Amino acid sequence: MKENLLQKPPFRYLHDIFSATMGKTGFGNGMFQGEELDSKSFQDKDSKLAFLVKLITLTEMMAGEKIDIKPSMVLAGQQADKTNTWL
Repeated sequence: MKENLLQKPPFRYLHDIFSATMGKTGFGNGMFQGEELDSKSFQDKDSKLAFLVKLITLTEMMAGEKIDIKPSMVLAGQQADKTNTWL
């Protein structure tokens, strides 16, 4: 992971991390389909936010605990410390 991208992680970087993780481990297989698997298909804030909500919820389900993070803040590039903890 590149330090400069972790200081204010852009959506595409987060999506790429998820895609690589899913490819290597199978995490999220079957939960995301079609355009959700292509980071270029997310053209507006609402679709990006919906993807992050779904991914954070999946992570919470797998971890068995609530994650102290707001998808809107992740999308805005704020609270990078919490985003990095989630990653």
